[in-house]
Amino acid sequence: MSLVELKNVVKRYGTNTVLNGVSLTVEKGEIIAIIGRSGSGKSTMLRCVNGLEPIQGGTVAFDGIVVNDPATDLRKLRQHVGIVFQSFNLFPHLLVEKNITLAPKVVKGVPPAEARALAEAVLRKVGLAEKIDAYPDQLSGGQQQRVAIARSLAMQPQLMLFDEITSALDPELVGEVLKVLEEVAREGMTMMLVTHEIGFARKVANRVVFMHEGKIWEQGPAAETLGKPRTPELETFLSAVLH
Repeated sequence: MSLVELKNVVKRYGTNTVLNGVSLTVEKGEIIAIIGRSGSGKSTMLRCVNGLEPIQGGTVAFDGIVVNDPATDLRKLRQHVGIVFQSFNLFPHLLVEKNITLAPKVVKGVPPAEARALAEAVLRKVGLAEKIDAYPDQLSGGQQQRVAIARSLAMQPQLMLFDEITSALDPELVGEVLKVLEEVAREGMTMMLVTHEIGFARKVANRVVFMHEGKIWEQGPAAETLGKPRTPELETFLSAVLH
């Protein structure tokens, strides 16, 4: 059974159809890079996977649970699906440690000493062990984004969703965040990431999904899809992004 399965998903905002019959499966351990122009439905698709956006047609399933079934406990589901946004969404008044341990303590009932050890472990993973007692505003944008990734990892999810997490960063900070993603990928985490970093997608993703006008226009192995686009739309998009 696939970890994520979207079948003919339709998402509308009023009369505007943002996802128009999208079907996609993601296997355990797979890394999917989602590319495409602004407004093509990439971020919306990601948000449908963990139920942040209700859908108007089709089904979204995670690990066999139908996300869009009204009976599904989305809070419980989200313990297994981490999401990191382009804005870091850290609590400014809380130390890095507290930002990371809040959910494990509240949601999973992890005791304080164990939660601190967990925070230390995930911060080591993102190369920020020494920042455990800092406040977010004492960190650079890249460091804050790495803390946001650590916070998601602390819940030990089965799936990580990354929504353009480098697009709000200065160019010189992008590399440090991508390095962390590579590390997370190496450990076998299943990931779906919306990204403009084509070089990164080519290097890390198993599969690239190109979205256009609310549909999956083209998809396939990263090197092949990015190296030899089959549609003029993808070709045009890549030449715009890479120049």
